[in-house]
Amino acid sequence: MIPDNPGPLLIAVSIGELTLVVVGLIAIFRLGFTPKGRTVLTAPSPLPNWPISIIDFGLACLAVIVGGIAGQILAGFYANQPGLDENLRLMIYGGGFQGGLLAGAASASYTLRRQVASYCVSAEEAVPVADPLPPPAYNIWQAGSVTFVVAIPILLALSLGWTFILESFGLNTDKQELVDLFANTDSVPIVIGMTVLAAVIAPLAEELIFRAGFFRFMRKRTPRWLAYVLPAAVFASLHGNLFAFVPLFTLGLIFAYAYERTGNIRVSIIAHALFNLHTILLLLAGVEV
Repeated sequence: MIPDNPGPLLIAVSIGELTLVVVGLIAIFRLGFTPKGRTVLTAPSPLPNWPISIIDFGLACLAVIVGGIAGQILAGFYANQPGLDENLRLMIYGGGFQGGLLAGAASASYTLRRQVASYCVSAEEAVPVADPLPPPAYNIWQAGSVTFVVAIPILLALSLGWTFILESFGLNTDKQELVDLFANTDSVPIVIGMTVLAAVIAPLAEELIFRAGFFRFMRKRTPRWLAYVLPAAVFASLHGNLFAFVPLFTLGLIFAYAYERTGNIRVSIIAHALFNLHTILLLLAGVEV
């Protein structure tokens, strides 16, 4: 929320946020209520089936878990030094964990891609040269930006409603620990490190794991609603904050939908990075999020 008697910076931020909400509402209208938009939303998904076994998927999950644990262990060698600033210590642990998850996800992704390529060649399921898939009718940066602005008004409405519900029942409305760290630190290295972590490493790791991995594996093996709901719920739960659960759960649904509609994980990575960067800019401007 914006404090009383805001200065010029907060007024400018408020105008910027209002602009994002309006642009997001326009994007929602064009996607949902115009012939061109409905054509995009109802077209067959370009995301192909994922012919991997549950054992291969389980091993990929194990690689991600091991990577996260190893990253935290390695980060601990530095973070546990005596006299280290507590905020810096927290950032190092977060960076080690996210970096480890990303390393594990990248390793698993590389291995699974090789297995899928081998399977398609042996089963003669590769797309014939004479009948290529049509090129995407979008720019990934444009698609990622549209996904981001569409999410803004939806999340604003849900966040207000969720906050009201939590406060009505006297439940915890504390922010995420890393958000509080970012909002309260004056250290330039911590700000830079947290920005890289939130806007680069976390989107890469989380989209590879939850959308390109978890969602894609479930998409043709379970009811479609479950493929959307379960990865989004796990994604939101692992952030460990009740106040952020509903907004993060909704983001998980939006990112999964963007991935399915475009067939390109880079779209949801870009949208995720823009959302995190947007949050960082609000915190730096002094807005409570």
